[in-house]
Parts: sequence; structure tokens; C-alpha cells
Amino acid sequence: MALNAIDLSRPLVPTATEKQLVKHYVLLPVLLTMLQQDIDAIRDSAVRISFPHIVVIQRMMDSVREDLSRIRANLGLAGIRIYSEERDSEGISCRYVCRGYRETFRMPREDVKTEISLLAGRYVEARSSSHGS
Repeated sequence: MALNAIDLSRPLVPTATEKQLVKHYVLLPVLLTMLQQDIDAIRDSAVRISFPHIVVIQRMMDSVREDLSRIRANLGLAGIRIYSEERDSEGISCRYVCRGYRETFRMPREDVKTEISLLAGRYVEARSSSHGS
């Protein structure tokens, strides 16, 4: 196939799954920042048994980084390139190109908080279920 040829077997606009990848690509770095802030707060606190808390958070961060790496690879395979990201008091947004079409993802601040909480819960749940109860 020629370099500039369009693959007509794929839709030109992002699929629901690809939009979900973009959403997680934008949200996971926010979660990483928040988890690092939690580690810093624990280290600066008078918590007597801080080490286990820090280890659990660090392992969560490792899982998030692995997922973020997979997401980056999948975005590349899907022909999606994110070229602009912005975080402000209103929320987060990014601009991306999907197989030649420019798209925008935007999430208001309140929705970001909700999604981050849900994502964090999934990582905690995944950690717990992988180690038994």
C-alpha cells in the first residue's frame, strides 16, 4: 500500500474504542500526578506505617505506566496522533488527528474528578484481585 493511501477497511473517524483510548491517554497522566502527590503527602506526614501505603501506590503507578505505554502503542497502530494537550481550571482537552481527520477531546473538571476516582478504584481493585483476599 502506498504511503499516502487511505485504508478503506477502517472508518475514517475514531471508533468508540479509539475514543476511549484517547480519553485514557489524557486521564492516566493526571492519575499518575495525583498518586505521586499522595506519596509525597504520606512521606511528609506523621503516618507511622507509611512504607506499605507507599509501596501499594507505587505498584499502582507501575500498572498505570504499563497501561499508558500500551495505549500509546495502540493509538499509533490505529493511526491516531495526539498533537496538543491542555489542562486548565475548566478541565482537560486534547487535539488529535485520526487517519487524516482532526478531532478534539474535552472533559470538564467535575467529570475529570469522577473519571479519575473510577480509574483509581479499578487499579486498586485489580491489585487486590491479583493478590487474593
